[in-house]
Amino acid sequence: IKDCGVNWVILGHSERRHVFGESDELIGQKTAHALENGLGVIACIGEKLDEREGGITEKVVFAQT
Repeated sequence: IKDCGVNWVILGHSERRHVFGESDELIGQKTAHALENGLGVIACIGEKLDEREGGITEKVVFAQT
């Protein structure tokens, strides 16, 4: 990907989490791999509507960091 001139990646987007089932653990592994290879990372974190309404926003976001 760096050979194509890419310097940054976006990881953890909600669509990847919910449509493709990417876990916090997998996103963490992808983040480490990107950083080890000199890429900048834009990390997407956040909660779903039901989590926000359930009052667990901090718990969910903390688990993603």
